[in-house]
Amino acid sequence: MINRGLLIIGIVLALIGFGAAFVVNQIIVRPTDYIIAARMDIAAGTYINELPEDAFIQIPVQFDNSSARKMLEGVAQPQDLVAMRAANAVIIQDIYMYQPLVLGAVISADNPAASRIARLGLDDPDLMVITIPAAGNVPSGLMTGDRIDLAVTVSSVADPLELTQDEPVTTLPFSQTSLGTIPPEALAEILEASGYSVTAPEEGSAANTTTSVEEENNTHLNEPEEPTLREPVTKLLVRGSLVINVQYARSVTGITAEGEAQLMRGEITGIDVIIPREAFEFVTMAINSGNLQIGLLSPLVDNTHDEPTLGASLQDFLDLYLSDREELIAESEMADLSE
Repeated sequence: MINRGLLIIGIVLALIGFGAAFVVNQIIVRPTDYIIAARMDIAAGTYINELPEDAFIQIPVQFDNSSARKMLEGVAQPQDLVAMRAANAVIIQDIYMYQPLVLGAVISADNPAASRIARLGLDDPDLMVITIPAAGNVPSGLMTGDRIDLAVTVSSVADPLELTQDEPVTTLPFSQTSLGTIPPEALAEILEASGYSVTAPEEGSAANTTTSVEEENNTHLNEPEEPTLREPVTKLLVRGSLVINVQYARSVTGITAEGEAQLMRGEITGIDVIIPREAFEFVTMAINSGNLQIGLLSPLVDNTHDEPTLGASLQDFLDLYLSDREELIAESEMADLSE
Protein backbone atom coordinates (compact mmCIF):
# COMPACT_ATOMS: atom_id res chain seq x y z
CA MET A 1 0.00 0.00 0.00
CA ILE A 2 1.43 3.35 -1.04
CA ASN A 3 2.05 5.83 1.71
CA ARG A 4 0.16 8.93 0.69
CA GLY A 5 2.44 11.20 2.70
CA LEU A 6 5.55 9.91 1.02
CA LEU A 7 3.89 10.40 -2.38
CA ILE A 8 3.15 14.03 -1.63
CA ILE A 9 6.69 14.59 -0.39
CA GLY A 10 8.04 13.02 -3.58
CA ILE A 11 5.94 15.27 -5.79
CA VAL A 12 7.09 18.35 -3.88
CA LEU A 13 10.73 17.33 -4.18
CA ALA A 14 10.28 16.74 -7.92
CA LEU A 15 8.79 20.19 -8.39
CA ILE A 16 11.64 21.71 -6.41
CA GLY A 17 14.10 19.81 -8.57
CA PHE A 18 12.54 21.02 -11.79
CA GLY A 19 12.51 24.60 -10.47
CA ALA A 20 16.11 24.39 -9.41
CA ALA A 21 17.14 23.02 -12.78
CA PHE A 22 15.34 25.87 -14.52
CA VAL A 23 17.04 28.46 -12.30
CA VAL A 24 20.44 26.89 -12.83
CA ASN A 25 19.86 26.79 -16.57
CA GLN A 26 18.88 30.46 -16.70
CA ILE A 27 21.36 31.86 -14.19
CA ILE A 28 24.35 29.57 -13.92
CA VAL A 29 24.18 28.14 -17.46
CA ARG A 30 23.69 31.36 -19.42
CA PRO A 31 22.12 31.26 -22.91
CA THR A 32 24.47 31.33 -25.87
CA ASP A 33 24.00 33.93 -28.62
CA TYR A 34 25.83 34.27 -31.90
CA ILE A 35 27.19 37.42 -33.50
CA ILE A 36 28.71 37.92 -36.93
CA ALA A 37 32.37 38.84 -37.29
CA ALA A 38 34.59 39.32 -40.32
CA ARG A 39 36.95 36.52 -41.30
CA MET A 40 38.88 38.94 -43.53
CA ASP A 41 39.51 42.66 -43.97
CA ILE A 42 36.56 44.32 -45.74
CA ALA A 43 36.84 47.81 -47.25
CA ALA A 44 34.12 50.43 -47.03
CA GLY A 45 31.91 50.53 -50.10
CA THR A 46 31.83 46.75 -50.50
CA TYR A 47 28.49 45.10 -51.23
CA ILE A 48 27.86 42.06 -49.05
CA ASN A 49 26.76 40.10 -52.11
CA GLU A 50 30.25 40.55 -53.58
CA LEU A 51 31.83 38.71 -50.65
CA PRO A 52 32.21 34.91 -50.49
CA GLU A 53 30.00 32.93 -48.14
CA ASP A 54 32.91 32.31 -45.76
CA ALA A 55 33.76 36.02 -45.46
CA PHE A 56 31.98 36.06 -42.10
CA ILE A 57 32.06 33.76 -39.10
CA GLN A 58 29.55 33.17 -36.30
CA ILE A 59 31.02 33.76 -32.84
CA PRO A 60 29.19 32.40 -29.77
CA VAL A 61 28.84 34.85 -26.89
CA GLN A 62 27.29 34.75 -23.43
CA PHE A 63 26.22 37.66 -21.24
CA ASP A 64 26.10 37.80 -17.46
CA ASN A 65 22.70 39.48 -17.30
CA SER A 66 19.85 40.78 -19.43
CA SER A 67 21.18 44.34 -19.42
CA ALA A 68 24.48 43.25 -20.97
CA ARG A 69 22.58 41.15 -23.49
CA LYS A 70 21.13 44.35 -24.96
CA MET A 71 24.47 44.79 -26.71
CA LEU A 72 23.14 42.37 -29.29
CA GLU A 73 20.95 45.20 -30.62
CA GLY A 74 24.04 46.89 -32.03
CA VAL A 75 25.71 43.98 -33.82
CA ALA A 76 24.63 41.76 -36.70
CA GLN A 77 23.32 38.31 -35.88
CA PRO A 78 23.04 35.38 -38.32
CA GLN A 79 19.45 36.19 -39.34
CA ASP A 80 20.41 39.84 -39.90
CA LEU A 81 23.25 38.88 -42.23
CA VAL A 82 20.91 36.68 -44.28
CA ALA A 83 18.37 39.50 -44.67
CA MET A 84 20.96 42.14 -45.54
CA ARG A 85 22.67 39.87 -48.05
CA ALA A 86 19.32 39.34 -49.76
CA ALA A 87 18.77 43.14 -49.79
CA ASN A 88 22.20 43.75 -51.38
CA ALA A 89 23.45 45.76 -48.40
CA VAL A 90 26.59 47.86 -48.63
CA ILE A 91 29.26 48.28 -45.96
CA ILE A 92 30.14 51.93 -45.30
CA GLN A 93 32.98 51.48 -42.79
CA ASP A 94 36.22 49.50 -42.95
CA ILE A 95 35.90 46.22 -41.07
CA TYR A 96 39.00 44.31 -40.02
CA MET A 97 39.54 40.61 -39.51
CA TYR A 98 37.65 39.19 -36.50
CA GLN A 99 35.95 42.52 -35.87
CA PRO A 100 32.19 42.20 -35.20
CA LEU A 101 29.89 43.44 -37.94
CA VAL A 102 28.09 46.35 -36.26
CA LEU A 103 24.73 47.41 -37.67
CA GLY A 104 25.89 51.02 -37.90
CA ALA A 105 28.42 49.99 -40.56
CA VAL A 106 25.80 48.63 -42.97
CA ILE A 107 23.34 50.44 -45.22
CA SER A 108 20.34 48.28 -46.03
CA ALA A 109 16.58 48.52 -46.20
CA ASP A 110 16.53 45.39 -43.98
CA ASN A 111 18.97 46.72 -41.41
CA PRO A 112 17.33 46.30 -37.96
CA ALA A 113 19.04 49.49 -36.78
CA ALA A 114 17.15 51.51 -39.41
CA SER A 115 14.18 51.68 -37.03
CA ARG A 116 16.35 53.81 -34.73
CA ILE A 117 18.67 55.50 -37.26
CA ALA A 118 16.80 56.46 -40.42
CA ARG A 119 19.83 56.92 -42.67
CA LEU A 120 20.87 53.28 -42.24
CA GLY A 121 17.78 52.26 -44.19
CA LEU A 122 18.50 54.53 -47.15
CA ASP A 123 20.16 52.12 -49.55
CA ASP A 124 19.47 54.41 -52.54
CA PRO A 125 21.63 57.58 -52.80
CA ASP A 126 18.81 59.33 -54.68
CA LEU A 127 16.46 59.11 -51.67
CA MET A 128 16.22 61.25 -48.56
CA VAL A 129 14.13 61.63 -45.39
CA ILE A 130 12.00 64.70 -44.85
CA THR A 131 9.63 65.66 -42.01
CA ILE A 132 6.16 66.82 -43.01
CA PRO A 133 4.14 68.73 -40.39
CA ALA A 134 0.67 67.29 -39.93
CA ALA A 135 -1.27 70.57 -40.12
CA GLY A 136 -4.51 68.58 -39.89
CA ASN A 137 -4.21 66.99 -43.34
CA VAL A 138 -2.80 63.57 -42.35
CA PRO A 139 -5.21 60.63 -42.90
CA SER A 140 -6.55 59.20 -39.66
CA GLY A 141 -4.82 56.00 -38.55
CA LEU A 142 -1.63 56.64 -40.53
CA MET A 143 1.24 54.54 -39.16
CA THR A 144 4.85 53.64 -39.80
CA GLY A 145 5.23 51.46 -42.91
CA ASP A 146 2.32 53.04 -44.79
CA ARG A 147 2.82 54.46 -48.26
CA ILE A 148 1.43 57.80 -49.32
CA ASP A 149 1.17 60.08 -52.33
CA LEU A 150 2.15 63.74 -52.02
CA ALA A 151 0.53 66.43 -54.15
CA VAL A 152 0.72 70.21 -54.17
CA THR A 153 -2.24 72.47 -54.85
CA VAL A 154 -1.75 76.09 -55.91
CA SER A 155 -5.03 77.86 -55.22
CA SER A 156 -4.10 81.22 -56.69
CA VAL A 157 -1.39 82.67 -58.88
CA ALA A 158 -0.44 86.32 -58.72
CA ASP A 159 0.71 88.31 -61.72
CA PRO A 160 3.68 86.55 -63.29
CA LEU A 161 7.06 87.85 -62.31
CA GLU A 162 8.63 89.71 -65.20
CA LEU A 163 12.30 88.91 -65.47
CA THR A 164 14.28 91.57 -67.31
CA GLN A 165 17.66 90.82 -68.74
CA ASP A 166 20.44 93.30 -69.26
CA GLU A 167 19.87 95.16 -72.48
CA PRO A 168 22.12 93.89 -75.22
CA VAL A 169 25.07 96.03 -76.13
CA THR A 170 24.26 98.13 -79.16
CA THR A 171 26.88 98.17 -81.89
CA LEU A 172 27.08 101.35 -83.97
CA PRO A 173 29.32 101.51 -87.03
CA PHE A 174 30.88 104.91 -87.71
CA SER A 175 29.03 105.32 -91.00
CA GLN A 176 25.64 105.41 -89.22
CA THR A 177 26.46 108.49 -87.12
CA SER A 178 25.86 112.07 -88.16
CA LEU A 179 28.70 113.39 -86.03
CA GLY A 180 31.11 113.50 -88.87
CA THR A 181 33.11 116.40 -87.46
CA ILE A 182 34.23 114.37 -84.45
CA PRO A 183 37.31 112.27 -84.99
CA PRO A 184 36.48 108.56 -85.06
CA GLU A 185 38.79 107.84 -82.13
CA ALA A 186 37.09 110.44 -79.92
CA LEU A 187 33.63 109.30 -80.96
CA ALA A 188 34.51 105.69 -80.18
CA GLU A 189 35.72 106.68 -76.71
CA ILE A 190 32.50 108.62 -75.96
CA LEU A 191 30.23 105.81 -77.16
CA GLU A 192 32.13 103.11 -75.31
CA ALA A 193 31.89 105.17 -72.11
CA SER A 194 28.11 105.21 -72.64
CA GLY A 195 27.90 101.44 -72.90
CA TYR A 196 28.11 101.03 -76.66
CA SER A 197 30.54 98.89 -78.59
CA VAL A 198 31.88 100.61 -81.67
CA THR A 199 33.32 98.71 -84.60
CA ALA A 200 34.82 99.90 -87.83
CA PRO A 201 32.37 99.66 -90.76
CA GLU A 202 32.88 97.31 -93.66
CA GLU A 203 31.61 97.71 -97.18
CA GLY A 204 27.86 97.29 -97.27
CA SER A 205 27.71 96.87 -93.49
CA ALA A 206 25.15 99.68 -92.95
CA ALA A 207 22.58 98.10 -95.21
CA ASN A 208 23.25 94.65 -93.82
CA THR A 209 22.91 95.91 -90.26
CA THR A 210 19.62 97.64 -90.98
CA THR A 211 18.20 94.59 -92.68
CA SER A 212 19.19 92.27 -89.85
CA VAL A 213 17.60 94.55 -87.24
CA GLU A 214 14.36 94.70 -89.22
CA GLU A 215 14.30 90.93 -89.67
CA GLU A 216 14.92 90.43 -85.97
CA ASN A 217 12.06 92.78 -85.04
CA ASN A 218 9.70 90.99 -87.46
CA THR A 219 10.72 87.65 -86.02
CA HIS A 220 9.84 88.78 -82.48
CA LEU A 221 6.49 90.11 -83.67
CA ASN A 222 5.59 86.80 -85.30
CA GLU A 223 6.53 84.67 -82.29
CA PRO A 224 3.44 83.48 -80.36
CA GLU A 225 3.25 84.49 -76.73
CA GLU A 226 3.55 81.66 -74.20
CA PRO A 227 0.41 81.06 -72.11
CA THR A 228 0.50 82.51 -68.62
CA LEU A 229 -0.78 80.31 -65.78
CA ARG A 230 -3.41 82.23 -63.82
CA GLU A 231 -5.64 79.50 -62.39
CA PRO A 232 -5.62 76.93 -59.57
CA VAL A 233 -3.61 73.80 -60.34
CA THR A 234 -2.81 70.49 -58.62
CA LYS A 235 0.21 68.33 -59.36
CA LEU A 236 1.27 64.97 -57.95
CA LEU A 237 4.87 65.29 -56.70
CA VAL A 238 5.76 61.93 -55.11
CA ARG A 239 4.21 58.50 -55.53
CA GLY A 240 4.38 55.71 -52.95
CA SER A 241 6.44 57.59 -50.38
CA LEU A 242 7.29 55.34 -47.39
CA VAL A 243 6.37 56.57 -43.90
CA ILE A 244 9.21 55.63 -41.54
CA ASN A 245 8.05 57.45 -38.41
CA VAL A 246 4.90 59.08 -37.06
CA GLN A 247 5.21 61.87 -34.48
CA TYR A 248 2.46 62.39 -31.89
CA ALA A 249 1.59 65.10 -29.42
CA ARG A 250 1.98 63.83 -25.86
CA SER A 251 0.56 65.12 -22.60
CA VAL A 252 1.38 64.19 -18.99
CA THR A 253 -1.50 62.45 -17.23
CA GLY A 254 0.23 61.64 -13.95
CA ILE A 255 3.35 60.60 -12.09
CA THR A 256 4.13 57.03 -11.02
CA ALA A 257 5.40 56.04 -7.57
CA GLU A 258 8.90 55.84 -9.06
CA GLY A 259 8.65 59.44 -10.24
CA GLU A 260 8.21 58.65 -13.92
CA ALA A 261 5.75 60.68 -15.97
CA GLN A 262 2.74 58.90 -17.46
CA LEU A 263 2.20 60.14 -21.00
CA MET A 264 -0.89 59.99 -23.16
CA ARG A 265 -0.53 60.02 -26.93
CA GLY A 266 -2.49 62.69 -28.77
CA GLU A 267 -2.94 63.71 -32.39
CA ILE A 268 -0.35 63.26 -35.14
CA THR A 269 1.95 66.28 -35.34
CA GLY A 270 4.22 65.18 -38.17
CA ILE A 271 5.49 62.29 -40.25
CA ASP A 272 8.92 61.31 -41.52
CA VAL A 273 8.81 60.07 -45.11
CA ILE A 274 11.31 58.98 -47.76
CA ILE A 275 11.20 60.99 -50.97
CA PRO A 276 13.43 61.33 -54.06
CA ARG A 277 16.04 64.07 -53.78
CA GLU A 278 14.78 65.64 -56.99
CA ALA A 279 11.39 66.26 -55.34
CA PHE A 280 12.82 67.92 -52.22
CA GLU A 281 12.51 71.50 -53.44
CA PHE A 282 8.91 71.10 -54.60
CA VAL A 283 7.81 69.29 -51.43
CA THR A 284 9.47 71.99 -49.32
CA MET A 285 7.67 74.67 -51.32
CA ALA A 286 4.36 72.84 -50.82
CA ILE A 287 4.95 72.56 -47.06
CA ASN A 288 5.78 76.24 -46.71
CA SER A 289 2.82 77.33 -48.83
CA GLY A 290 0.47 75.17 -46.75
CA ASN A 291 -1.00 73.39 -49.77
CA LEU A 292 0.62 69.94 -49.48
CA GLN A 293 -1.95 67.15 -49.72
CA ILE A 294 -1.33 63.63 -48.35
CA GLY A 295 -3.13 60.54 -49.66
CA LEU A 296 -2.92 57.13 -47.96
CA LEU A 297 -2.39 54.22 -50.38
CA SER A 298 -3.60 50.64 -50.23
CA PRO A 299 -0.93 48.05 -49.39
CA LEU A 300 -1.79 46.43 -52.73
CA VAL A 301 -0.56 49.44 -54.70
CA ASP A 302 2.71 48.97 -56.55
CA ASN A 303 5.20 51.57 -55.31
CA THR A 304 7.34 51.69 -58.45
CA HIS A 305 5.36 54.24 -60.47
CA ASP A 306 7.73 56.67 -62.20
CA GLU A 307 5.49 57.97 -64.97
CA PRO A 308 4.63 61.70 -64.87
CA THR A 309 1.07 62.81 -64.27
CA LEU A 310 -0.98 65.32 -66.23
CA GLY A 311 -1.92 67.34 -63.20
CA ALA A 312 -5.26 69.09 -62.87
CA SER A 313 -6.28 72.71 -63.39
CA LEU A 314 -9.47 74.71 -63.14
CA GLN A 315 -9.73 74.66 -66.92
CA ASP A 316 -9.56 70.83 -66.86
CA PHE A 317 -12.48 70.80 -64.44
CA LEU A 318 -14.48 73.19 -66.60
CA ASP A 319 -13.77 71.11 -69.70
CA LEU A 320 -14.91 67.97 -67.88
CA TYR A 321 -18.02 69.77 -66.65
CA LEU A 322 -18.97 70.94 -70.15
CA SER A 323 -18.18 67.58 -71.73
CA ASP A 324 -20.34 65.64 -69.27
CA ARG A 325 -23.09 68.22 -69.56
CA GLU A 326 -23.16 68.03 -73.36
CA GLU A 327 -23.16 64.22 -73.24
CA LEU A 328 -26.07 64.10 -70.81
CA ILE A 329 -28.05 66.68 -72.81
CA ALA A 330 -27.49 64.70 -76.01
CA GLU A 331 -28.66 61.50 -74.29
CA SER A 332 -31.75 63.27 -72.98
CA GLU A 333 -32.60 64.61 -76.44
CA MET A 334 -32.19 61.18 -78.01
CA ALA A 335 -34.49 59.70 -75.35
CA ASP A 336 -37.14 62.34 -76.12
CA LEU A 337 -36.98 61.60 -79.84
CA SER A 338 -37.38 57.87 -79.30
CA GLU A 339 -40.59 58.33 -77.29
